[in-house]
Amino acid sequence: MKKFICMVFGMLLVCIFIAPTSYCNAETAATSEAGNSKVYELQQNAFKYYQIKHKGALGIPISCSCAESEAGDIRKYTVEPKYSESINGNKVEITISQVNVTGFADDFSSILNNNKYIKDIKLDKLDNNTVKVDIETSGKIDIKINPIKRRYSPLGDNKYGFTTFIDVTFEEKIKDNSKIIIIDPGHGGSELGTTANFTYEKQLNLDISKRVKENLEKAGYRIYITRDDDSNVGLLNRTDPANLLNADLFFSVHNNSLPLDVSMQCVYMFRGTTVLYNSTAPKPGREFATILMREVSSTIKTNTYPLQDRPNLAVLSSAWCPAVLMETTVQTDDGDTKMMMHRINSQKVADASLRAVNKYFNEWTELGGDIWGQQRLLIDFFQLLLLQH
Repeated sequence: MKKFICMVFGMLLVCIFIAPTSYCNAETAATSEAGNSKVYELQQNAFKYYQIKHKGALGIPISCSCAESEAGDIRKYTVEPKYSESINGNKVEITISQVNVTGFADDFSSILNNNKYIKDIKLDKLDNNTVKVDIETSGKIDIKINPIKRRYSPLGDNKYGFTTFIDVTFEEKIKDNSKIIIIDPGHGGSELGTTANFTYEKQLNLDISKRVKENLEKAGYRIYITRDDDSNVGLLNRTDPANLLNADLFFSVHNNSLPLDVSMQCVYMFRGTTVLYNSTAPKPGREFATILMREVSSTIKTNTYPLQDRPNLAVLSSAWCPAVLMETTVQTDDGDTKMMMHRINSQKVADASLRAVNKYFNEWTELGGDIWGQQRLLIDFFQLLLLQH
């Protein structure tokens, strides 16, 4: 019996250690541009910067566009920037080769304004295809530089845009293990979202999101919100902060709708709360989606319908951390809309969201929510079996 258990234990170790590693290597194998002489574009007015408590991230975009026939598998095609880096005290120097500088000149004032970690940024062309980015920092901080791939974007006429950011992160020299969460109020600006029963979805999303942000910050989480006013935010711009800040969770807030010509029976069946996730993501968000839906629906007493696996949804397929999109209610349902007109229910959603986040990080991840946690639990289980025999 002991010999049989050892054999089963060995096979399981192969499955949980070797198989996932092989899978990840296959998935992350980059389909790079043929040859090393590809000249990319550096759009000087498209730098990204995001700042949260104790951390900032600057994204230097290196891009190209090509037809699908040239790229091959667009999901794996990767821009590979050629750069060298030098960090000397508060001076950071990044020399990027094989790039053309595009876009209008930028003095980086929008990035430098109220910036806790960067004093100055300068971009100099050394020759036709070589650029140097000089960054002057402030304070005692740890600086790391890594390439971060962005999801492809369709450009029309069967062409796609591809970007990899040179991600420069600035982190204070203090121990801060608090989780980083990106809150994304859906729609905004000219993107109204659902308009029904005299309400705009974009406004309701923002109200809920601000309350969620306040709750999470009070609980000690580090939060970045993709918009805090009625502004347009591009789909990939919503997940850029999650990827550049290396966030632990991406949480998009929406409210749903149903076609006006559906039957009342259908409206009754699909009203209420659901959460969308992406099962094909590097880190699927199904576990948090499950907890979130239960907490929100039980708190505001809405109907629930099954979680939705939406791998082609842009914000769920472009975040490299666990990502979910919550459809809080269905605005085209009179009952849901009347309920959410009372702002106390937006606060209840925010309170339920905080409980869901706490449960996810305090229970799921500690009990093996990640692959390595699952491996530890299996090892402990089989060691116990062996001791008993």
